[in-house]
Amino acid sequence: MKLFKGLALFAALDASCPNDRWSKVGEACVPSQKWATTCNAAGTLTISAHIDHFYAAVPSTIKTKLLGDLVKQDGWAEGDEDDELTKTVALSFSQVEVNGASVIRGVYTFGPSESATAEAKPDVNNVGLELATPLSYTVTCDYASSIAVKISEVGIDANPTFGGTSTTGSLDIGATLTGADDSSKKWTIGDTVTLTVADNTADSLTVSVAIESCTAYSDVDYLENAVPISKGTCYEDQINTQIVARDNLHVSALSFDAFKYSSGGAAAYVKCQLRACIVNSDGSPDTACVAAVDANDKQARDAGDLRCLTL
Repeated sequence: MKLFKGLALFAALDASCPNDRWSKVGEACVPSQKWATTCNAAGTLTISAHIDHFYAAVPSTIKTKLLGDLVKQDGWAEGDEDDELTKTVALSFSQVEVNGASVIRGVYTFGPSESATAEAKPDVNNVGLELATPLSYTVTCDYASSIAVKISEVGIDANPTFGGTSTTGSLDIGATLTGADDSSKKWTIGDTVTLTVADNTADSLTVSVAIESCTAYSDVDYLENAVPISKGTCYEDQINTQIVARDNLHVSALSFDAFKYSSGGAAAYVKCQLRACIVNSDGSPDTACVAAVDANDKQARDAGDLRCLTL
C-alpha cells in the first residue's frame, strides 16, 4: 500500500504560514491550493506546484524571472494554469518498517535550487539581499515491499492476461509468462511456461526481486483448488516446476508445465507473491528484507510439502 506524507522543513515558529497557498496542520505548515503530488508506480514522484510554494512572498516585479529560472535551471515545466509548474523527479530510497510491514521509502526535498534563486537573492554593491524567501518541503512515498501478482488463464489455447500488481499504488513490479509460442503468447496443455520477474521501475530505484511463492487456482477469484507451484527454493515436481534463475535464495524465474483442471473449467489462475529488496550502494540487498526472504524459504523447507533445491 502506498502512503504519502510531507513534513515541512521549516519550524512553525510563527502563528501564520508563508502565504495562503500553505495550510496549518498541527504545528506544521503544509502546501495546499494548486499543490498535487503523485507517487508513481515506477518509483518516481510527480509534483504540481504554484510559485507561492517555492517562495514565501513573490514580488510581481520578479515573478516571471523566478518562474523562468525554475524552468531553465531546475527543469520544471509550465503547468496548465498561470504561475503553476510541474515535474517528475527521482526519489532517494531506503527500506524501513512501518507498522510491522516492510516498505520501500522514497524521499524528495522540494524547493528551488541555489542556481534558480539568483533573482530572489541579488547582490547590490556587494551586499546580499533577499527579495523572496525560498521554501523547502520533504515529500515521502512509501511502497509495499511485498507485492501480489495475479495471472489468469494459464494452460489453455488463449491469450493469457497479466493483471499486474493487486496492491493498489505499489511499485510497477510484476511477472511475465512466456510459453512455447512466444510470438502469439498462446500455450496449450503440456507446454513449458516460464514465469519471470518483471521490474518496470525507474533507473533511480535498484531492487532485487524474489518470487516468494506461486500457487494455481481453478477460479478467477483465486480461491478454489489451490495447487502450489513454488515457495522459496522449494517446488511442486508433479507439474515439473523448475527453478530457472536465482541469486542465493532470491528466485527470479521459474517454469512449470501448463495444465488445466480435470473439472471446473479450462483455465488455471496463478497468483504469486513477490518481495522487492532495496539494493544498497555496495551492491548488497537490504539486510532485513533478505532475512524475510530467507525465513520464507525456511518455512517451506520445514513444512516438507514440496521438493527443495539442495543448497
